[in-house]
Amino acid sequence: MDSIATDTSATNSSHLPAPILTLPNVLVRPYHPQDAASIATSANNPLVARYMTNAFPSPYTLSSAARWITIALTPPISHFALTLPTSPTTVIGGIGLKPGFDVHAHSAELGYWLAEPYWNRGIISAAVEAFVAWTMLERLDVRRVWAGVCGGNEASERVLGKCGFRREGVMREHVVKGGEVMDLSIWGLTRGDWEEREWERRKMEPESLSGEVNIT
Repeated sequence: MDSIATDTSATNSSHLPAPILTLPNVLVRPYHPQDAASIATSANNPLVARYMTNAFPSPYTLSSAARWITIALTPPISHFALTLPTSPTTVIGGIGLKPGFDVHAHSAELGYWLAEPYWNRGIISAAVEAFVAWTMLERLDVRRVWAGVCGGNEASERVLGKCGFRREGVMREHVVKGGEVMDLSIWGLTRGDWEEREWERRKMEPESLSGEVNIT
């Protein structure tokens, strides 16, 4: 997948990177070394980690955050921080893509998380919808975005359904996390699905997109 123009040599004293998406309730921007403290604060919650893979540490320490920032700033840049527009220096979540390879190189796995104080505010739904649109517009090699959702994570399933993803199937007893065996639901959105959804939305609201989302 293509990288975006991002200064991966950023230091704690350098300026924050510009957001790739500016929405009324959330900014999506590349990570910055100074984000470590706020990431550790936002992510260090067993409820946040519950349905994440073991690559998402719990407890989530300052060194965990520093390691993640190093990974996220390694090109190609595919993982981004979520912040409030009123507090762009404080990370409250993350969103990103894990590209496929070999015969799956045209697909990408979507992942995201949000700090508990910001749940049920429409933040992650807005971020997912706009980020998928950015992906389809900026990364033309991606023909399909998909996500795996652990059994019991109804909130994430609602987000994906709201954003146009389709529940494609269930991999039974596919996940073991903290000794708990869970099914894994597969949700997918093809480029054709997204284009059809955008076409229908533009027909219904021909001027609604102007000014609502700034893709930079």
